[in-house]
Amino acid sequence: MADKQISLPAKLINGGIAGLIGVTCVFPIDLAKTRLQNQQNGSRLYTSMYAQSWSDCLIKTIQSEGYFGMYRGAAVNLTLVTPEKAIKLAANDFFRQHLSKDGQKLTLLREMLAGCGAGTCQVIITTPMEMLKIQLQDAGRIEAQRKLMSQAAVGAPGGPVELRSHTAMQLTRET
Repeated sequence: MADKQISLPAKLINGGIAGLIGVTCVFPIDLAKTRLQNQQNGSRLYTSMYAQSWSDCLIKTIQSEGYFGMYRGAAVNLTLVTPEKAIKLAANDFFRQHLSKDGQKLTLLREMLAGCGAGTCQVIITTPMEMLKIQLQDAGRIEAQRKLMSQAAVGAPGGPVELRSHTAMQLTRET
């Protein structure tokens, strides 16, 4: 049974299902991490990065955006996770096949090279997806900050405060 090869379609289906379940379970925590990282000192919406700040972020997200607000930006991951896993699995099989000598078991170094090749292919595909996901996740925090700041600034000299929305590239450049 250990020598039995699993077909490529079966690997793709298994990888896709695992990816979908993983995104669904982990996404709210990833959303909280992204929003906590992107908030700025002058306009903190959530408690500090310590203790239960992620739960504070999720509670405030549910209160302001509803339950499905915790999944803002998840559509990108859910849509692209299956092809991403398919590429990683196919690339790993490709590299393993080309690195094996006459069907013999791969050495540890060759196993690592196959994994590195597959990981490189995966990163090329997932980086644009990650950038879009981060922008979508942070959009809810920015909107909530705008609401809070405009409510706090009503009646203040100079009128409502304008908050800038940053793209991921701008955030990267500024840090």
